[in-house]
Amino acid sequence: METMRRFPWVILATVAVSAVASALRGGGALLEYDRAQVAGGAVWRLLTGQMVHWTARMALADLAVLLGLGLWLEIGGRRRALVLALGLGAAVTALGVQFFQPGLAVYRGSSGLAAALFTLTALEAMRPPAGRRSFRLAACALLLFTAKVAWETAGGTPLFAGDLTDGVAATPLIHLLGGLAGLAAFEIDLRKERTKRT
Repeated sequence: METMRRFPWVILATVAVSAVASALRGGGALLEYDRAQVAGGAVWRLLTGQMVHWTARMALADLAVLLGLGLWLEIGGRRRALVLALGLGAAVTALGVQFFQPGLAVYRGSSGLAAALFTLTALEAMRPPAGRRSFRLAACALLLFTAKVAWETAGGTPLFAGDLTDGVAATPLIHLLGGLAGLAAFEIDLRKERTKRT
């Protein structure tokens, strides 16, 4: 029974759906965020745009991060925090693209979700009874993530994005918002946990 409770179905389903959507012929154009189509009523594209990618390398990078971190969280008994991070990450990415990037006509990628899980995982790894080494590694990971986002926001070359299709650029704001979503998910989950104990 405990094995079934810890089975990582949430992250496996999330990654599988995204992988299939990205691999479908014409799936990108069908599901990508398209500002004109969203304005015309296709609001689901706010979310489905995060399931498809511009290149196979981009899909592999985003989905590998999601899978690895999601497995660690879910198998480790942090499913509620994982679901919160995925939900908040998807919401803030959608709102960020729609309202804070008015010049962005189309968008694809799940790097906002990956950033949310990265932040959440680092914070979870720092929680007691984390050892000193684990705490330091997680703190360094958060510092490096912050430096990466700051570099990209300042106009530096996007790190880890690889070669994208002509006319496509990485969107650093999405990584920042995703990271904040991971922080919010951690705090909400922590409060719920404390409330449950009292």
